[in-house]
Amino acid sequence: MQNIFWVSLTITLMTVSVGYVLIYLRNIAGSFSVRKLSYTVIFLTMMGSMLNSLNYYLATPPNFFNTIAAVNISMMEMTVAIVYLLWISSRYKIHTISKKVALGLSLLMVWNEVSMGSLLFTIAYSTPERYVMSGSSGFLALIVSGVNSYLFIAPMVGEMIFIFLYFKETRLKKIIFGSLIAMALSTPSMIENTQFRFAGTIVFASVMVLFMIPLYEWIANRRNSLKLNEAASLKFVFSIFLLMSFGVFFGDVFQTPFYIAWLPYGIAMTCTMIFYFYEAILPAQNGSPMVGWRKNPRFLFLVLMFSFVSELFLSASIIFMNHGSPSSGWSGFIALSALLKGVDSSSIPAVILDVPYVIGAIANSYVFLTIMGIEMGALVVLRMRKIQWREKRVNLTLALISFALYTTIWPNFGPESFYSVLPVWANAGSLGPLYPSMIGVIVGSYAIYAILALLFGRRSYCSTLCPSAVMYGGTLGQAMIAYNYESEISKRHIGSRFKASVYPFISVSWVLMISLSYLSYLTAGGFDNFSIFGIDPIVFFSFFVWNFLWYLFFVSVPFLGMSPCRRYGWCTTGTFVGFFSRIGLFKLKVRDPSTCVTCPTKDCVTACEVGLGDLAGQFIKQGYFKSSKCVGSGSCLEACPYENIYFYDIRNLLREKKRS
Repeated sequence: MQNIFWVSLTITLMTVSVGYVLIYLRNIAGSFSVRKLSYTVIFLTMMGSMLNSLNYYLATPPNFFNTIAAVNISMMEMTVAIVYLLWISSRYKIHTISKKVALGLSLLMVWNEVSMGSLLFTIAYSTPERYVMSGSSGFLALIVSGVNSYLFIAPMVGEMIFIFLYFKETRLKKIIFGSLIAMALSTPSMIENTQFRFAGTIVFASVMVLFMIPLYEWIANRRNSLKLNEAASLKFVFSIFLLMSFGVFFGDVFQTPFYIAWLPYGIAMTCTMIFYFYEAILPAQNGSPMVGWRKNPRFLFLVLMFSFVSELFLSASIIFMNHGSPSSGWSGFIALSALLKGVDSSSIPAVILDVPYVIGAIANSYVFLTIMGIEMGALVVLRMRKIQWREKRVNLTLALISFALYTTIWPNFGPESFYSVLPVWANAGSLGPLYPSMIGVIVGSYAIYAILALLFGRRSYCSTLCPSAVMYGGTLGQAMIAYNYESEISKRHIGSRFKASVYPFISVSWVLMISLSYLSYLTAGGFDNFSIFGIDPIVFFSFFVWNFLWYLFFVSVPFLGMSPCRRYGWCTTGTFVGFFSRIGLFKLKVRDPSTCVTCPTKDCVTACEVGLGDLAGQFIKQGYFKSSKCVGSGSCLEACPYENIYFYDIRNLLREKKRS
């Protein structure tokens, strides 16, 4: 009971003290001086040094040497602070809180927070065996335990909420601050029980995904108006998302000993506090130059990459926590690998192949697909609210339903016999090995896609059934169309025809798919064994191409242009339906070709998802447009200011025959 009193009192005093410092710094940000810096540094150093001395004194055996050491810790830290201030006063004239000063003060405040968390953990859990590692005092375990416990996180969240409510911030900062508060509150490391921590990981992942949605939407609307300081803040917050997700994954999979395994997450939490304080202290930079992310592909690449890897880590953690068991060190990854592929193989070549396979298996799992579907699906819904064209709203609705049922629910939760009977395979290997009994189902699947493409064009698959319809169909995906004419690589592949340089790539994709399908047929049928360290050949190919390479291409859109899977022809299913679309009924038609002649902007061209740069030329020359690359996304129809373009497919043909 006495411990609880001292813990509560310390948390309250620290929260109030740090809150006061933040108000003080924010109010004097524009009239800062060496004297005011000295007040702040000495005050924070005094608090931190006292906490460090107390922590050392309570965490070590009581004797004369440790008592003297505890006193000297405080004296040494105060001496360093005073020497630093003397050096600053002799070298610099400070008039405002600069970035370097804000970062330094943030580090100093977080040092106080970490010191307090460790001290409170020592007071509340004074059992030395909790910190023993390899027979010696586990001081690192003490620090990690303190930072990951509610004793550190509770006051941290209190201070974050105080900043959030007290200071007037921009909308972007409110979203960022709100996301970090919510993620800190859902920290899985506060829960030692494995079962409860599994639920905590799910909550943590849900919170992160829900806050990524408004961040993505904010970015989508800043294609040309993103400021330099905003870009820096966004890169840092997505870096924190990544570090937190890695910390959760590392802690859940490599969870022995428990406290040390959560060191990466503890580092993520301290980085969160540093970033939070830094953003709160630094004065508003109204004069920050406007850069926009359209001209800054590296920015958007990092955002997409950090998001994708973060979701991979969290998905892997949830899968392992749900089906695996606590493991020790590197064997955690081996166990996760064995869990995902059903075979335990730990040789070096197997582990090397496991990396892309495991990534593909995670990306193919219902956990990752659900996370990605919620995130990207929300952006599609936000876009649908702005669309007036009824057919596109219907198309996007069908794409969302297809992603939920066709991509996520049926393959993972439907009866095992479902896909062995119904011809709805996206591609060979996507749902399992090619057993002899599956030949008819696979052929039937491709036959259905061919018929749909003949009647409705490539959009029946690429803009409806394929998951890319959701990935590209949201507000952020549509904003990235600008990279079709910004990227140097993309500009070389503008037009309705595939360039000669990609045909070898298309051919190799088909040869590999057919060859590995045959090897899978022989292996699954028991005629021979061509498995790759226990992995079926076509399953490995499917996971590698459509669940590893595909996402690598997706995050590289800023460098490759929009819809790289469609534009460069490496998706075999896409080139298959593209061929039948080219010889089928579907085409883009214009009501009046002369309108295209006088159109000064050619918005249909710059709006095309696939970069079909000769759209307007074909409209003028022949009154319609056909291409195996056209996926019928309808972006050109929406962009046309004269409403001159329309789809022509089986429905138009039937209406014409009915009228005649």
